[in-house]
Amino acid sequence: MYDLHKVRYRMRCTLRKEQSKLDAKILLISCFIFFVTGLNAQVITGKVNGKQNTEINPIPGAIVQILGSSSNLITDAQGQFSLTALPYPIQLIISATGFKTDTFQFDFEANEVAEFILVSTTTLKEVEVGAKNQSTLISSINPIKTEIITETELYKAACCNLSESFQNNATVDISTTNAVTGSKEIQMLGLAGIYTQLTIENLPMMRGLGVGQALGFVPGSWVESIQVSKGTGSVANGYESITGQINTELKKPDCKSEGLLNGYINNMQRMEANAIKVFRINERWSSNLLLHASSMDFVTDQNKDGFMDSPDGGQFNAMHRWLYTGKKGLSAQIALRFVHDERHAGTIEHDGSEHSYHYYHKIQQGDVLFKMGYIFPGKPDKSIGLLGTVRRYVQSNQFGFRWYDGRQWSSNANIFYQNKLGETPHKFRMGLNVLSDQYEEYYTGSPFMRNETAAGGFFEFTGVKGRSTVVAGIRGDYNTLWGAIVTPRLHYKFQWNENFSIRLSGGRGQRTANVIAENLSYMVSQRQMVLPGNFTGEFSKAYDLKPEIAWNGGTSLVQKFKIGSREGTLALDAYYTWFERQVMVDLDSDVRKVSFYMVEGKTSAASIQLDYYQEISARFDLKLAYRYTDARVFYTSTGNIERPFTPAHRALANLSFHSRRDKWLIDLTANYIGSKRLPSTLGNEEAYRLPDRSPAYTLLNGQITRNLGKFAIYIGGENLLNVIQQRQILSPEHPQSPFFDASFIWGPTYGAMGYAGFRWNF
Repeated sequence: MYDLHKVRYRMRCTLRKEQSKLDAKILLISCFIFFVTGLNAQVITGKVNGKQNTEINPIPGAIVQILGSSSNLITDAQGQFSLTALPYPIQLIISATGFKTDTFQFDFEANEVAEFILVSTTTLKEVEVGAKNQSTLISSINPIKTEIITETELYKAACCNLSESFQNNATVDISTTNAVTGSKEIQMLGLAGIYTQLTIENLPMMRGLGVGQALGFVPGSWVESIQVSKGTGSVANGYESITGQINTELKKPDCKSEGLLNGYINNMQRMEANAIKVFRINERWSSNLLLHASSMDFVTDQNKDGFMDSPDGGQFNAMHRWLYTGKKGLSAQIALRFVHDERHAGTIEHDGSEHSYHYYHKIQQGDVLFKMGYIFPGKPDKSIGLLGTVRRYVQSNQFGFRWYDGRQWSSNANIFYQNKLGETPHKFRMGLNVLSDQYEEYYTGSPFMRNETAAGGFFEFTGVKGRSTVVAGIRGDYNTLWGAIVTPRLHYKFQWNENFSIRLSGGRGQRTANVIAENLSYMVSQRQMVLPGNFTGEFSKAYDLKPEIAWNGGTSLVQKFKIGSREGTLALDAYYTWFERQVMVDLDSDVRKVSFYMVEGKTSAASIQLDYYQEISARFDLKLAYRYTDARVFYTSTGNIERPFTPAHRALANLSFHSRRDKWLIDLTANYIGSKRLPSTLGNEEAYRLPDRSPAYTLLNGQITRNLGKFAIYIGGENLLNVIQQRQILSPEHPQSPFFDASFIWGPTYGAMGYAGFRWNF
């Protein structure tokens, strides 16, 4: 049997290597084909300048919002932004740190560059604007506190994909889930990322069976900005958000840039290439093609446990979208996306013996998204929109002698309408939506099937009176598995003065757990997965588990100030999440099992975070953050205890330097991660036990960028202090023994890592 296993593995390995080579060739051929042509269309460029005393300079990182639209544009290092030409005037709300927010009317004309001037909030004797605006911004317009991570911030680190784009952010934690697969997960407000709504341009394109891998399927070079909001968001986005929303805006077909080439390599021989090409088809049509290919074929074993430190394999990722802008306020967009990801890991020697362990996964994903909107001429607040998505997701995994296959069909359709209430500043929006999921899962031969459809509608009112803004929303849905669902949410903002604001939020969220797909990291062990039902039957109601229901409430205080001529921001957040019902993933009751069961009303998470930003000088910026988290779970064997793998204390310090005209950029970031509770291993023999808690540690990352016009090169390092969790796997020498477990990961699984890359915008 072992010889047959060995032959099959070698065949799979050969095929995978050939596939990786083919993927790289496809990318290169595509780049040459699509980068040699392109027609011109009317793309209007706006420029935002700031006036301080008599000097007028560009403002990078300014927030540009079309009145009546929920999306934002961010100006680049030259203070510019782009829009496709529209046949009527629209109004733009433009804001930037240190300048007064203002509203402008934009009359579009062909081939013109419209300039807007913001007035400084103070008069300075001498000032250099340059690129000194914060690369991470807090929207001063949105009543829901929203951090906007701009492209400037993303360029401070390699950010190969979305899961690596939060190194300089204290709100979102990224952690490795196990010592074999290399999978990463996010945490917000002390809870796993499954409670955070992940969207791409406000479309639900990262959910379901693939939510654990979704962040790795969004290349960093494709990202224009990331919007992070805490707490329950708008009812317009559905009922699933509990701890917050991470919305990713991708590079647009109507951007002024013709394209982008990006390359990356690190000392583990991880290589990545990204290409974006914009096509100006005619006055009404534009499109862009986004390509990504990555591969890794380098075996390392720093801690000498016989297992590969990182999986080998590669990914090919492509997205093509078209944008149409009509003459009478009509616009439409359609996009196609395909992802192929294949990896293998485990012991360095895969000979099929009792001392070897093989991990393999293959994921294929296809998406179609559609958007259509109509803004009534002369009424920028009045609009109607239709949008939808269709997804096919197929996943195959092998964990030693266990395996998991999952397939998902998902579709989503929404229609929105928004308008003002007469001549008042109050606005409302309402809409209808249908979300349908079909799941087909097989765990080592046992089937789990589920069809779930939810149809409903929402109404949201935004009222403005003086310094106060309130957003009150309610939605009602009917779910084919759970019946009626009512979701109330409320947000309030009080602008005390130009520099100080208070926000309050509260609301309800509900989700259906995909417990197997969301906990695949525990399959990299010999633990038995225990569900309320049995493995031989087909479950029509989500593994015999009820939906999770939670309430979240919080407050946010933001104070902007100046020390001398230098701007600063101080923000304090406090949020509390309480579960009416939550699925417990119990690793403590039995060291040989991972048990899933429902707990009523005994789990919660509290989070308090303080952020401080300060311009130190004309060249240096400082960002500091501290967060305290108290997250509790309730296990049948232990009662109410601290949630495992969740640090109570987290701190961040980031120091940035930029030279004149940003020719040199230097960033240094330190992340302190406090001690975490580890699941109990008292049921093991003495040799296979671990401490109750992990040690605290600090990660140090740095990057130097040299800008040469539109071309940039960068070198950097991650985990420069070479912190590594030495004992990552229990019983690595006998993967088939009952003590084998690779899921006890509390820290870095790889030591210091260096990388280099380039970016070419043209």
